[in-house]
Amino acid sequence: MAKTFRLSSRLTRYLFIFQLWLILASASPTNKGWLVRRDVEELIERTSEFDQPKEQNIENDLPRIYFMEIVSDIRLRYASTKVTSKVANPADKAQEATFHVVLPETAFISSFLMEIDGKVYKASVKEKEEAQTEYQNAVDAGLSAAQVTANARDANQFTVSVNVEPQAKMLFNLTYEELLTRRRGIYEQVIHVSPGSIVPQMSVRVNIFETLPINKITVPQLRGNDIEQSQDLSENEVAKIIRTNETVVSVVYEPTETQQIQSSKDGLQGQFVVQYDVDRSSIERKGGEIHVVDGYFVHFFAPSTLPALPKHVIFVLDTSGSMAGTRIEQTKQAMNSILDQLREDDLFSVVEFSTSVAEWDLRKPYKGLEPYYYNVQLEETTEVSQNTTQLEESFGLHDDIFAYPVTERSIKRAKEFVKTMDVTSSTNINDALLLALKNSQSVQSRLRLTPIIIFLTDGEPTSGVVDKTEILANVRKGNSDDVVSIFSLAFGTGTDYDFLTKISSQNRGFARKIYEAADATLQLKGFFDEVASPLLNNVRFVYNKDGPVHDVTETNVPNFFKGTEFVVAGRIDPDSKLSASITGTGASGSFLFPDIHPLDDHIVLPIPNNSVAETVPAKKSFSLEKIWAYMTIQDMLKKRQIVDDAKSIAEFNGKALNLSITYGFVTPLTSLVVVKPNSTAATADVRPADGGSSGFHSAAFFAAAPPYYQVGAIPPYLAPEGLPLVELLPGFESHEEFTTTDAELTTESTSLLQYNTSPFSADEWITSFEHNATHVKMPTSNDTLELLWQDELPDTAYGSCYADGVHNVVCKSIWKCSRFMPGSRSLAGPVLNADSACVIENKYVGICCHLGSTFSDPVFTETTLTSEYVTDIALNGDDVVTATDLVL
Repeated sequence: MAKTFRLSSRLTRYLFIFQLWLILASASPTNKGWLVRRDVEELIERTSEFDQPKEQNIENDLPRIYFMEIVSDIRLRYASTKVTSKVANPADKAQEATFHVVLPETAFISSFLMEIDGKVYKASVKEKEEAQTEYQNAVDAGLSAAQVTANARDANQFTVSVNVEPQAKMLFNLTYEELLTRRRGIYEQVIHVSPGSIVPQMSVRVNIFETLPINKITVPQLRGNDIEQSQDLSENEVAKIIRTNETVVSVVYEPTETQQIQSSKDGLQGQFVVQYDVDRSSIERKGGEIHVVDGYFVHFFAPSTLPALPKHVIFVLDTSGSMAGTRIEQTKQAMNSILDQLREDDLFSVVEFSTSVAEWDLRKPYKGLEPYYYNVQLEETTEVSQNTTQLEESFGLHDDIFAYPVTERSIKRAKEFVKTMDVTSSTNINDALLLALKNSQSVQSRLRLTPIIIFLTDGEPTSGVVDKTEILANVRKGNSDDVVSIFSLAFGTGTDYDFLTKISSQNRGFARKIYEAADATLQLKGFFDEVASPLLNNVRFVYNKDGPVHDVTETNVPNFFKGTEFVVAGRIDPDSKLSASITGTGASGSFLFPDIHPLDDHIVLPIPNNSVAETVPAKKSFSLEKIWAYMTIQDMLKKRQIVDDAKSIAEFNGKALNLSITYGFVTPLTSLVVVKPNSTAATADVRPADGGSSGFHSAAFFAAAPPYYQVGAIPPYLAPEGLPLVELLPGFESHEEFTTTDAELTTESTSLLQYNTSPFSADEWITSFEHNATHVKMPTSNDTLELLWQDELPDTAYGSCYADGVHNVVCKSIWKCSRFMPGSRSLAGPVLNADSACVIENKYVGICCHLGSTFSDPVFTETTLTSEYVTDIALNGDDVVTATDLVL
């Protein structure tokens, strides 16, 4: 019996081995040789240990990421995230490897290093001009160099490319730091995970260390990089939540290759998100959470049990022509939901604007804004009759000043108005904001409510007052008593986000981008959730009235909203005791925390432990100095947006710059420079992850800051912002010089296409538009631009258009050109054909105009040339395209 059992077991093993062999053989090369897959690292180290099939030559294999580890340590809401990537070149020739990381808008890069052939090259932080000089010197000396310049956007992307020797490996290591912001009751750590390929060893670890109990910790499914909010609230089943104790939690995410493929054939592409909050029940009546360590303090204030203040919210809605289509429909959907979120003790008003502006009068039938006809002879029209026989209704005590209570009847009528909204004409931002401020003042003269303006626009001022400096001054004057908060929402890529940020910063608010995507309605609703429940007004923090406290960050809060947190940091003399007080106005009147003291004299937090085992890490003192430095820099950068005088701006810039260099932060005032001794140039840049306001990426040599224009680009062409043609130089920043490389043409003959220019009349083209249209649409690979066609530009060249070697083709205003290139296609209708169009100042539609004297003749005849040439680089989407311009 035992013999039979042994025989059966042996047969079973043989059958299993035979089945496994069949599986492997079926996947092997057709020449009967097969190879079991190894990790890339092992493949490189042990290439000589096996006979590789002749057909399986790795000569052309691209560099591969075989290891990626992301570790984020969050201590007291301050996150330090380190991204480590190991790359191998399995080929028998040198190849370029690229390291790419997307990081949050509020993060500062604090460290970057590369390890090549066992030697470490560490970057240094320099002031921008000094960094540019050092970088240029390295380039001139023939060394490889990488320069990184920060750019303030919702998300930035860092890219560096380095040459990797045959069958060699290299390591990249980037660290960035940020203070997490509390919104809608949670902290959210967002880590962008996009290696671009399947990674054999892939891990993300988030270690959270707090002094208060951690609650509400969740890990949702991986989000797409192109959306801000996710409708998928299900949990990430691959991630593990490991609780060491009530104040220490780790989240580990280690997807296998199979799980990465399930996400995408190109590997993981999305945001790994960890959400959490802390239990404040033990400090709710203590005025917040204060910590003091080694002469630095940080104060977290987030009351949750206060009743909400009644508010007067004024919606200022852009219904100009560029809002047509998806934008206006998503705005309507969001407004329907937001109106339902208003509370019974609120008042609301609506200002609609395009070229003209108007307040909604709910007592009468909806009447849209009058269309504005630009430079077109008006024909006789028949006015659409309104139902003027309907009696005026009454909604509340303030109908006469167009402010309405939140009732079932008023909300229903407002939704009827929302449904009827239509787009027309231009964008009169100045008059819209002044009318909203006047509306607020009328209400404030009768009763005290928290006044909030929610200002939504998708464009720049094109009607009424268009000078932005003048608009800023007018709005400040209209809000002279400084009681109204203006929150600006930039819808899409056509806005001047810096301008909107300045409007809000100078008027007790902040700006936010609304991405033009499928979830735009959710973004709008989510923003309103943040400001829907004001708890306190005019909050003021005071520390050690007569004591030695220094360098304290912002201590005045115009409005404190439910679900948020306000943080103050500062320095205190070593032997001094800290005390604080908080004043403000709440629902019950004056609000006061008179005597607040630190929770501990000395806080202790664990050292991060990267192992998965649930062990208690060792402990050491945690310094608050980095938090203070980070917050002070952010504070200076924000304050410089509020002031206008050059002296104050220089003072804020100087302090932020000194701290940036001292603590090694890459900020808008500093650059990161790394020089590698190698004859092959390394490139790197930090640029907006969303492509910037124009929807285009810009490429430059050797890690330049994103240029303001592109030269030699593929259509549609981007022109610089008003620079003369003779000053056009590709490369670093708009004023930097670029040295071209001379070379011989390798081809014996160059055939130049013979183009015939075509006549163009802007007046004839405009007739293809509706009379009230002010914009033209231009489709691109990533987006659709909304460009103005008004005759507002001078007769000058704004850049060159590439036309297969044809000279004298420049980008000009459509009103200043009579012949355009290439002539095969024309501008047809309100949707622009990009073959012959260009973009001026990211705002106006231009045309590739020929400046030759004889338009019907070709610029060049077919000939054989040997000449010098220069090559410019342009980036369209993710593809780098080189275009060669001949220099005779």
